[in-house]
Amino acid sequence: MDATNPIVPTNYGPVKGIRNTAATGVDYYSFQQIPYVKPPVGELRFKDGQPPTPWKDPLDCSVQGPGCFQYSKLLDKIIGSEDSLHVNVFTKNLGNEKLLPVLLYVHGGAFMRGSSAVEMYGPDYLIQRDIVFVSFNYRIGALGFISFDTPELGLPGNAGLKDQNLAIRWVVENIANFGGDPKNITLFGESAGGCSVHYHMISEQSRGLFQRAIVMSGCALNNWSVVPKRQFSERLAKALGWDGQGGEKSALDVLMTADPVEIVKQQEVLLTENELENRILFAFGPVIEPYSKPNCFISKDPLVMCREAWSNDVDILIGGNSEEGLFCLSGIKENPSIMTSLKSFEYLVPLELDLIRTSQRCKELGLRLKHFYYGGSNPSLENKTGYLTLMTDKLFWHGLHRTIYSRINSKKSAKTYVYRFSVDSATHNHYRIIFCDKDVRGTAHADDLSYIFKNAFGDVPPKDSFEYRVMIDMVDLFTTFATNNGNPNGGVTKEWQPVEPEIGPYKCLSISNDGLKFIDFPERERMELWDSLYPKDQLY
Repeated sequence: MDATNPIVPTNYGPVKGIRNTAATGVDYYSFQQIPYVKPPVGELRFKDGQPPTPWKDPLDCSVQGPGCFQYSKLLDKIIGSEDSLHVNVFTKNLGNEKLLPVLLYVHGGAFMRGSSAVEMYGPDYLIQRDIVFVSFNYRIGALGFISFDTPELGLPGNAGLKDQNLAIRWVVENIANFGGDPKNITLFGESAGGCSVHYHMISEQSRGLFQRAIVMSGCALNNWSVVPKRQFSERLAKALGWDGQGGEKSALDVLMTADPVEIVKQQEVLLTENELENRILFAFGPVIEPYSKPNCFISKDPLVMCREAWSNDVDILIGGNSEEGLFCLSGIKENPSIMTSLKSFEYLVPLELDLIRTSQRCKELGLRLKHFYYGGSNPSLENKTGYLTLMTDKLFWHGLHRTIYSRINSKKSAKTYVYRFSVDSATHNHYRIIFCDKDVRGTAHADDLSYIFKNAFGDVPPKDSFEYRVMIDMVDLFTTFATNNGNPNGGVTKEWQPVEPEIGPYKCLSISNDGLKFIDFPERERMELWDSLYPKDQLY
C-alpha cells in the first residue's frame, strides 16, 4: 500500500486517498468526494438517486468536493454544485484485520444549507480515538425536497432524506475496505442532521442499517420537522416563470430547466409574512409523502411513526444546548418589530395543534406562554431573553422531550441517555460569536459542534484550558458510546444513567464549564408547560 496515496477498492471502483496529519497530531488517511450515486443532473434532477457509473482506474479522492447549491450566510453568496453527492471517509485503520466502530455524521443547516466540508466538520478531534469517521453531502433546499401530489410525476418528496439513506447503505457495503465495521455504525447529526437521524430511526427504509444513534438539537417531533402543505413547489415554479397553467406537470417542466442559482435565490424569499409570523422556518424540507411508493420515507405523521419505530430497540444519546434560541438573536436585531408584534403570543402556539389563530383557544394558550416567559411585562428588544428562551423550548427542547417520552412509552428495553450542553466560552463557542453576537454569552444552537469537530474559525484550544477539556470530554462521550456497545460510561464519566422506564421527571448529563455532572433535568418546569398545550394523545 502506498503510504502517501493509498488506493482502496469500493463496489463501483478503486479510490485514491491521501495521508494527512490532524491538528491534534494524529496521522490518518482521507478519502473525499467518493460518489455514492450518479450525479442528479439533467433529467435526473429531483429524481431518486441512481447507482453511480462504475469506473476502472483509481478515482482521485484526495480533494474535497463541493456542497449542494445553497445560499451561504457566511460568504453572503450562492455556492455549490448539483454534482455534490459524495461520501468522505477518514481512517487510521487501512490494512488491519480488526475493524473499528464507525461514526457516521449527517450535517445540519435547516435542510436548506450546509455541507460536510472539513472547514466545519474536520475529523481532527474524533480521529484521536479508534474509530472511522464518515460524512457525506445530500441534496438540500428545493433540489432535495421538491414535492408534487401527482403520482405520475414520481416526486412525492424527501429526495434529500433518500440520498442520506443511500449514503448509509454505501457505508454498510464499503466501509470494511477502509477499516470500519459495517455492523458497528453509530449514526449522529445535529439540528436538521439530528432530525434526519431521528427520521432514519423511525423510517422503515433505514431499518437495521445502523446499531445506535446520537440525536443532537433536532428530531422528528420538533415542530419544524415537517414542512406544512403550502404549495411551495408550485409557488417556486411561478417565481421562476411558470404561468400557472397546465397543472403540476407544467410547473415541474419549468423547475427542471431552471438555473440552480435562480432556484436558490427564489427559495430564499418564498415564505410570506404570515408564514414567518407562524415561525415556519423554511419552504423546503421533509414532508409527509402524499402517496406511497416502494421507497416511501415518511409515510405518516412522525408521532405515529415514533410509536411504531423499529429503533425503539436501539440505544441513543439525545440532547441539546442550554440556550438554543440564541440563534434567533440576529433576526431580532435586523427586525426589532418581531418583538413588538408578538401580541398575545397566539402565533407561537404550535401549528400542529391545528388551531385557528384568531380562536379563543389559541389566544388562551398564547397568553399562557406569554405569562410564563414574561409575567406581567411586555416583550421588547431590551427584554429579549424571555423570547429567546421560549424559542429554545418551542423549536428544540420540547421536541427532544417528547421523543424521550415516546421512547419511554414504547416499553422497549433500549436505553435513552439525555445530555445538556451548557459550555460558555468567550473564544470557542463559534456559532454564537460569528452568527449571533460576539458580545452576548450563553450556549447557542450549534455551539457544541466546535468541541466535536475542528473548524476553520479557530485553532485547537490550549491544553491547559477548560475548552480543551470539554473537547476531550465530548470526544470521549461520543466515541465511548460508539465503541462500548451503546454505553457512554467508562471514560470521562461513570455516572451517566439512562432515563427510567416510566413517564415522569428524568435526569441528564450536564456538560458545562465546570465539568460533567449527572443532574435533574433543569428545564422540567418549562417542558411541563409545553406538555400542557397538547392533548395527551398528541404528546407522545
